[in-house]
Amino acid sequence: MDSILVMGHLPRGPLSILKDSWCDEDLPISFGKNAQEYLRDLHDKLQVAKTYATSHSQREQKKYATHYNLRSKDKHFEVGETVLIMMPDSTASRAFSKWTGSATVVKVLSPYSYVVKTASTKRNFHANKLRTFHVRVESVAYDSLSLETLVQLCMKMIMN
Repeated sequence: MDSILVMGHLPRGPLSILKDSWCDEDLPISFGKNAQEYLRDLHDKLQVAKTYATSHSQREQKKYATHYNLRSKDKHFEVGETVLIMMPDSTASRAFSKWTGSATVVKVLSPYSYVVKTASTKRNFHANKLRTFHVRVESVAYDSLSLETLVQLCMKMIMN
């Protein structure tokens, strides 16, 4: 067995102390109490340390989760909604994935799993791989008669 030196001395843990006391070997260090009392006190101190560590880690985990989820949003899609799909590129790297589409949500499997119909197939996607598709407006057409009527109505409202 290889021993590791700590500060020039062999480390003595609770198990080695208990072994020495059970084997009636002379303890090289005087604890001021017998081995059983020392181990009982050590156990109590370790329980206090465990309680503190547990509460501290839970508090820090909540703090981390709050900070991490600060700007996150819940995504939900309805049947018939048009979406974009995050598709991987031909390379193996995820960094080169891009949004493709548009596709239509056909079925909701669970709150975060959707069946989406693309041009050729139907596939199951997680909500993280989907994004709402917003249609761009290329031009606006208006009826000049309707515009004139609207202007006249506004003028009447202003005069009254």
